[in-house]
Amino acid sequence: MFKTPDLPPQKFLIFLQDNLSVVKLKSLLLFICIVAASPAIAQNDPVPTYLVNQDFPDSVKRLAAVDLQGTATTFGQILEKYSGRKVVLDIWASWCRDCIVGYPKLAHLMKRTEANTVYLFLSIDENAQKWKNTISNFGMKGEHYRVTSGWKNPLSSYVALDWVPRYIVIDENGRIVSPKTITSEELERVLIAGD
Repeated sequence: MFKTPDLPPQKFLIFLQDNLSVVKLKSLLLFICIVAASPAIAQNDPVPTYLVNQDFPDSVKRLAAVDLQGTATTFGQILEKYSGRKVVLDIWASWCRDCIVGYPKLAHLMKRTEANTVYLFLSIDENAQKWKNTISNFGMKGEHYRVTSGWKNPLSSYVALDWVPRYIVIDENGRIVSPKTITSEELERVLIAGD
């Protein structure tokens, strides 16, 4: 079996050149490029056109969720609770680096828009304790719920979830007005344009 030495990046590349055939090296570099580019590709998948100006279907509203106290609810009941208010739905997970790194900017935006916007955090974590710990450790404000079925659920399928965090803006009538933003900067542009 081939064992890679613990070397600085430049010396490691020289080691690879000396020990791998040109074909294997090209294949390895191609693989690294594909892996590095895949997040950008996933983030740029087009949003299904059926999402804009639509309410969520009943199959999505029946999605099981729990709040921080462990009380069972559905996605539809959660949306109903905030009926008549603009909602930013943040689909996220505790294991998502981009979700955690992006939260401080989102928190700043929340402070600026909290008078007219509810921030609804919907986690796709399968581990309830990690979800709760992350909220506590990072002092995450907002309304928090966790989908009990993880990533693979009717909501993820309906919105073609390909990346987290995923921000979806829902108007006062419960209709999706912005089905996909992935950074707080993009979200800010959508919220400011909508006001």
